[in-house]
Amino acid sequence: MNIKSKVMTIANALVKQGISRSAAMVRAWITVKLRRMEVKAVGVTRGNRQTLLERLMRYSADDITVTLRREQGNTHDSNAIQIVAAVRNKGAAVIGYINRELAAALAPLLDKGAVIASSFKAITGGGAPYMNYGFNLELKV
Repeated sequence: MNIKSKVMTIANALVKQGISRSAAMVRAWITVKLRRMEVKAVGVTRGNRQTLLERLMRYSADDITVTLRREQGNTHDSNAIQIVAAVRNKGAAVIGYINRELAAALAPLLDKGAVIASSFKAITGGGAPYMNYGFNLELKV
């Protein structure tokens, strides 16, 4: 998928969500032109995700891979994109989600078959009692 196609796909999806065409075009160009962005996962405090993040801290960054997976049946967000972390030879689990605003821009690309490369950056927090872990990743559009 070329750059112009990516921009138009993102912009059209944003317009459908009520954003003006000019604002949608600006957001789409920014998203595509950045090429690389660091993102924090949302929803990392749900279910057993804090335990999973604590376990992930035991492994080196080279052993952790990250993939993005669309969750079209999500009742809270029709553009939901899961962040799935996997440890080499151990298994994989949903760690969290891409934030709603960015997911609105990226979901149409994933739906059209575009590849958005993702890689693990860091696990943050968790050093003190009642301090939650966070999950940072890098995306390349």
